[in-house]
Amino acid sequence: MSRRRGGLFIGRPTAESGIATLTEALALQPGASVEIVAPDLDARERMRSAAYLVLPSLACDELPRPLIEAFAHGLPVIASRIGLLAEAVESGRNGLLFEAGSARELARRLAWADAFPEKMRQMGECAKADYAARWRSNWSYQRLFGERRRAARA
Repeated sequence: MSRRRGGLFIGRPTAESGIATLTEALALQPGASVEIVAPDLDARERMRSAAYLVLPSLACDELPRPLIEAFAHGLPVIASRIGLLAEAVESGRNGLLFEAGSARELARRLAWADAFPEKMRQMGECAKADYAARWRSNWSYQRLFGERRRAARA
């Protein structure tokens, strides 16, 4: 199994997604590597090689699908301390939190994640356990999103 490296952002480049915060953080932390991709069929494959997922969201009314998928893949999440993200991510246990909109604080989290890959790997194990305990055992995540897809096509 290859070693996981760098971060991954999956989302649309909208103001609410926090993409501006992420790009500013990357400019402040030039050593950080975060791949930015729109939601696509490759997202799951990319999660297998990334060390963490970044969710710099500025608004979070519902739990983002990439967070749940990241946890399912044993990927810790670096997320804004906002709404449901702050409820799902326990900083230092299954990911890291930073103040929403703070590029400086996000840059520090990215630097920390890259400096401590073993701790991030351990957080990923906790994230996978959380997925099993919170989502897989309580309801079928795939079924829920399958029903959403069918409804959207109708």
